[in-house]
Amino acid sequence: MVTYDPSVQEQLVQSQDAFVWETPLYPTYQRGTRWYFLLTAGTILLVSYAVISSNFLFAFLILLCAIILILAGNEEAPIVLAQIGELGVVWDGTLYLYRDLGTFSVVYQPPYISTLYIETKSLTKPKLRISLQDQDPAEIRDYLRAYLKENSDLQTESGSDILGRLLRI
Repeated sequence: MVTYDPSVQEQLVQSQDAFVWETPLYPTYQRGTRWYFLLTAGTILLVSYAVISSNFLFAFLILLCAIILILAGNEEAPIVLAQIGELGVVWDGTLYLYRDLGTFSVVYQPPYISTLYIETKSLTKPKLRISLQDQDPAEIRDYLRAYLKENSDLQTESGSDILGRLLRI
């Protein structure tokens, strides 16, 4: 990935204007009292098992995970700007040039799923997961086909996204 002078980087980011929209950085889910009750019951059961089997490290880890789920799950996701243009994709203020990107997939199953997945060529950068909100997925797919190869094997959400949506985490 190429690093530019901050002023040049800002101009490059602003020039990516074929598609521009605001979207949450990550998905958030509504959790009712039932969800918290099940989390508490599961935590009590697992901690009880860990204490009975004298596995105190496991008990500590279960409590830690439950606390993190409660505290982190109550935060609203920050809203970031997503942009697609002639040079690349801008996500959360970072410009990803097309030459640094691998393949893309648009998963569209209304009304639940409207997501753009973009694989990066870098081993240290994760796959980009961008919610399309009210953007037209067909237009974005057609536009990106000119620059990137489409991964037609990915027709549904990734396993971690499905699990996260089902567990509301």
